[in-house]
Amino acid sequence: MRKIVLLIILALAAYSCGGSNNSESCTYNGHVLYVGEKGGCYYFSSGGSKEYVDKNYCKECN
Repeated sequence: MRKIVLLIILALAAYSCGGSNNSESCTYNGHVLYVGEKGGCYYFSSGGSKEYVDKNYCKECN
């Protein structure tokens, strides 16, 4: 069961970055970047809140 959950998490992480081969382009200071519905670029802080960064950091993650 744990393997299935891990595979799902890894698949979602790859999908959130558009399947980019360059994983560095989908991170910011060690955080995975996400692109929102309206094109905002953000990551989740350690407290769980969204922290927005410049859209240029997500240009390879779409």
